[in-house]
Amino acid sequence: MKSFKRGMLFTAVLTLGAAALTGCGGQSLAETPSASGAAEAGAFKNTAPSGDLAAAQIAAITVDSDLAARVPEAIKTGGLKIAAAEGYPPMEMFDTDGKTMVGVDMSLARAMGNLLGVEAKISNSDVSGMMPGVVSGRFDVLMSGFNDTAERREKVSFVDYAKSSGSIMVAKGNPEGIKSPADLCGETMAVLDNGYYMQLAEQFSKDCEAKNEKPIKILGFANDPEALLQVQNGRAVAGLNDYPVAVFRAKESNGALEAIEIPGSSLFGIAIDPKNEELVKLIQDTMNKLIEDGTYTEILGAWELDQMALPEATVNQGK
Repeated sequence: MKSFKRGMLFTAVLTLGAAALTGCGGQSLAETPSASGAAEAGAFKNTAPSGDLAAAQIAAITVDSDLAARVPEAIKTGGLKIAAAEGYPPMEMFDTDGKTMVGVDMSLARAMGNLLGVEAKISNSDVSGMMPGVVSGRFDVLMSGFNDTAERREKVSFVDYAKSSGSIMVAKGNPEGIKSPADLCGETMAVLDNGYYMQLAEQFSKDCEAKNEKPIKILGFANDPEALLQVQNGRAVAGLNDYPVAVFRAKESNGALEAIEIPGSSLFGIAIDPKNEELVKLIQDTMNKLIEDGTYTEILGAWELDQMALPEATVNQGK
């Protein structure tokens, strides 16, 4: 993912203030409210909150009768239960009310809900409990800026829906001259624990040792802002993040942090219980319908993240 422009995104998003800084993986497991309105033929209509930059696109979506006919009865009556973790802007964050979830993933989730005619029931969840919650059936899907990796596919299946690239976060002026992961050998990094970037940092460290260089000292933290604070106060030389998130954090830091993109071919995926093959296929087809009719591109454009777009949604194609 590339950087996004200033403009509308940061004007709207920066009003979230401290609410967006509470870190990836808010501890509350309470379900956030989902606004609704009456829809034709009894279908549910998800109404986007004021902080959703793609509200107009979401409102314009009508039910696809063919897709709606395939929705499992439990989801028709109980809604599509979605696990997400706030504190990862612009992918997931709280609206100005401090409780309603907004962000790129939330826009796409509400769009899918309207196409299927079901309520998108978004729950702010603890990061460590999201995948187990999908496997146990507590959640139908996990949609939270989640990278599709081989290790995660041992437990869940992914419908891949967007490009993902990483970023090295450094202090203002990049005092250590970090340009790539190879420059991190022997240095200290601070990253979010229990996540994709902890695994990536560990791989970078192994790469250093394979070249007979010193390993990276990796510090793990429960949330993203806490990890980045270590970079700002000098305890760590660098952090890791998804590039659009890194750009947001750098803007939010008033120049204290800089983002260096790590080019890659990673994919964001919607995690689903692999035993639920019908739901995997339904979610894939629903996302592809949004891609085909242009709504998907419009939603990404509303968040100024057009470069994340994929030509089609695939299953389990992450690296």
